[in-house]
Amino acid sequence: MSWLGGILFLPVATAIGRALLPSRAALPRSRWEELAASYLLGASLVCVWGTALIAARLTFPLVFWSTLALGAAALIFQLRRRDDGALAPLGWSRPQAGLLGALAVGSVLLTVALPLNEFDPILHFAYRAKILLYQGTVLDEALLGMEGPLGYGRIATHPNYPIGLPILEAWAAFPGGWSDRWVQIPLAFWSASMPAVVALGLRHRSRPAARLGALLVACTPMLYVSDFLHHGLVDLRQAGLTNDAILGGGADLPVAATFTLACALVVLSWRRGSLRLAALAGLAFGGAATFKNEGTALTAVALIAVACASVLRPRPRLRPTLVTAAVCALTIGPWLALRAELPNIDEDYGSQLTLANVMEKLGGGGEPLDMAPPGMAEESRRYAEEGSPLAQRRVTVGLAFGEEFVDVLSWGVLWFAVFLALPVTRRRLADLEWRWLGLVVFGALLMYALVLLITPWFFPSLRLKGIPERLLLHLVGVSGLLVGAAAARLGAWPEVVAAADDADAPPIGEA
Repeated sequence: MSWLGGILFLPVATAIGRALLPSRAALPRSRWEELAASYLLGASLVCVWGTALIAARLTFPLVFWSTLALGAAALIFQLRRRDDGALAPLGWSRPQAGLLGALAVGSVLLTVALPLNEFDPILHFAYRAKILLYQGTVLDEALLGMEGPLGYGRIATHPNYPIGLPILEAWAAFPGGWSDRWVQIPLAFWSASMPAVVALGLRHRSRPAARLGALLVACTPMLYVSDFLHHGLVDLRQAGLTNDAILGGGADLPVAATFTLACALVVLSWRRGSLRLAALAGLAFGGAATFKNEGTALTAVALIAVACASVLRPRPRLRPTLVTAAVCALTIGPWLALRAELPNIDEDYGSQLTLANVMEKLGGGGEPLDMAPPGMAEESRRYAEEGSPLAQRRVTVGLAFGEEFVDVLSWGVLWFAVFLALPVTRRRLADLEWRWLGLVVFGALLMYALVLLITPWFFPSLRLKGIPERLLLHLVGVSGLLVGAAAARLGAWPEVVAAADDADAPPIGEA
């Protein structure tokens, strides 16, 4: 019964997350929003807790049994809870609910339709999950012994990647044994959860704004497959077989889902002055950091955006913001300590991010042709032609982002809506939520453009591997929050959430 662990993980993670959430009276939500937020919070806590135990030199069986016990305790707590309050539906029409349900169920089924069979899911994540499962720790010769004579590890790709996804896969495999198909069960709900947490983060604005943001995110093809229907339905039938399919054992979707939840909880913590929601936002940021290094970078962008948003009034509430930052440090710290003990790799961006390197690339620096794969000899010759604009990295990166922003087969209308929402006006700058979310989206785009500007790799080869679209995927949910908040701020709908939903909510910003 190799599927047993994956099925068991679902109620364990959901029970843990549900116990962490405030009561429904304190945080109005529908059943759909509650299940999605609970699952993402529970999965984040399992990954953060598991990383901390491994960093403390404890073994994976303790991770499994301790989180299983925590899930049982959370379930008992929930059964005895008396002050929960009533659910607060958003009023979906039947066609809207049917569409969301079909997309959610379809994404779950397509995730487990095929076993793990792509390079990144197998070599980046499943390999380390098996080390955790069979050796009990990633501090094992299977990773530590991969450092070569030049001082970095390459035989096992990315040995210093975060271990959140391997923890989930090892957890699913622990009771019944490893299965390349069923270890994906805990990974099957990221796309289904994102629209719900967008709705949760927007419902205090207005119910139509919450529905708009959720539908915009749910109907973004990139959550499921890039270039939707470009090859008919073949991409969906081959989930995990190509760089076009997003569902499966990769880490970009969990980063996107947990980062979306974190941003929604930050907004809600300011709205209600809630330290509990602020702490949960920090936990969700920590969860994003355990899935991929980009999660840590996005957390830094979000915190820097808070500082920038504080220049104008109204300012973010100080106490919730400090709590979020403190929990971020506590949840990400164990991974950074563990990462220092693992072999580095040759694409160390810390050494690449120098002022001289950035200025060189901005000034017209070209592609490193010696890094071009043997199969791209003709491509490298085109990039080496004298006078060709493609010989400049700044041009190739700019074109790549531009191509993505207008690629409706991958992104639908998402980026068009974002860029319509971004223009700065006096009225919008006076809105703290919109200001902060806009800074997060803009700052993350700038960060990823900078990273690709200085990458030591031959950029056309990265394009073939789905870059920068896999990076832009991280921003789908927070972009939905931005568009919904901007639409509500512009007075697109007069309807507002019922007074009972927000009767005790203080205004956003400092009193």
